[in-house]
Amino acid sequence: MAKKRKTSKKTAKTTTKSESTDYKKSVAVKKRSSDRKREQVEGIIKTLYPAFLGVIFGFISYYAFGTGISEEGTTGLGYPWYFIIIVIGGATYYFQKYTYPLLKINSEDFATKDWLYVEFIAIDLWLVTWTILLN
Repeated sequence: MAKKRKTSKKTAKTTTKSESTDYKKSVAVKKRSSDRKREQVEGIIKTLYPAFLGVIFGFISYYAFGTGISEEGTTGLGYPWYFIIIVIGGATYYFQKYTYPLLKINSEDFATKDWLYVEFIAIDLWLVTWTILLN
């Protein structure tokens, strides 16, 4: 009889361990789905925010720099386009770096590819907006 009791205790312990393992798996799945949702929201913000900044800086460039070339009768400063693109790139970088924490996104975790991604979006939409306004 003693052997049967030991066997039954082992069986009881085994089922308890499997139940706790199942519980841990279900908790892990819930955490994963909440992390996915948070990452999706952050991804959308990381896409829309630089796009918005690019459009805003496009309007600013149009009114501040004009065509980027000093011509007779034009308004704005006479800087070449490549100087303007460097200034806009630096301005959008630092603007995003210090405003992402306000949007509850940790910019310190950004890798180089993340910064290249958001800067490409900002500069691309800046250039498109500025070009449309110049025409």
